[in-house]
Amino acid sequence: MEKKNKFCPKCRVKYKADDSEFCMYCGGKLVDENSEYIRKDKMGTQEMEHRTRASWGWIPAVLGYTASFFLLILLQNLLSGIGPILVPSFMIIPFFDQIILVASPELLVFITLGQFGLIVVPFLYIKIKGLSVKELGFDFEDKTEVQKDIFVGAIGGSLMIGISMFISWVTSNTLGQLYSSIDIFLAGQFSLVNNASFMSIYLYQYILLVLSMFLVIAPSEEISTRGFLQQGLENSFGRWAGLFITAIIFSALHIILYPQSAAGIGLPGYVGSIAAILAIPSYLALSLTLGILLQIRKYRIITTITTHAVYMTILVSIYYFLNYWIYFYF
Repeated sequence: MEKKNKFCPKCRVKYKADDSEFCMYCGGKLVDENSEYIRKDKMGTQEMEHRTRASWGWIPAVLGYTASFFLLILLQNLLSGIGPILVPSFMIIPFFDQIILVASPELLVFITLGQFGLIVVPFLYIKIKGLSVKELGFDFEDKTEVQKDIFVGAIGGSLMIGISMFISWVTSNTLGQLYSSIDIFLAGQFSLVNNASFMSIYLYQYILLVLSMFLVIAPSEEISTRGFLQQGLENSFGRWAGLFITAIIFSALHIILYPQSAAGIGLPGYVGSIAAILAIPSYLALSLTLGILLQIRKYRIITTITTHAVYMTILVSIYYFLNYWIYFYF
């Protein structure tokens, strides 16, 4: 009788049939790869073990995501050095009593090409393990489901704008009350300058930014974060723990450099810290929304890619069609 391959229900690491009976990472008992794993809670009640489309667990997910993040930094630093040679690079902005330079939309789009570094490790892992891209959430067999992915994503991206505005309002009326009015004002000015590169003046800049959202930023961040990291964490720690851990990591990486960025434009570092504290509830809410949509759509990654891209496109559109850049700086 042919022996079946095995996997660790905790770490989600696959093993060949002749390998050990116990996981080399956590020591857990291995089970047949194709079996539905049953676990018992403390009360002895049996329940089905939560499983996503992915076969990996938290170890490959965390190590791979960490490697992806460092590859992202490496590529974006490289592109930051090359960009000024190839594209219009900076905008001059009067900021209080000084003049500062911020990256132009063209340079931002060029630098964001480095985000493709986020997907190298997930696809390399899939290739080495001989897995299907379906495990990352790519499933185009049922065209009706793909259409649902796009429809749900478009609705989700629109709803995320409302969620973001509501969370920002709640945050300003709660956490914002902990700081002085001048600190809140400076934190707001920092946030505007920090987002200036998304504020296009010309139509071609707007088009470049929108294309970047759909073709680079949303796919790269969703494949690496939701498709690879979240699924691995959920497989090891459960649906809700995996969702929340992913949201925390995703949010932290978006605001971790705020203090340094504030200092870079001549503001005290603590202003960037205040901006980060005020921004993180919104990032958490948005990341949780993306993660929940992924779960609802049975880990079909096109849904969250569309949601992410539509949300970012709406923000860029608001800046462009309301002439927000011009309003703020002139």
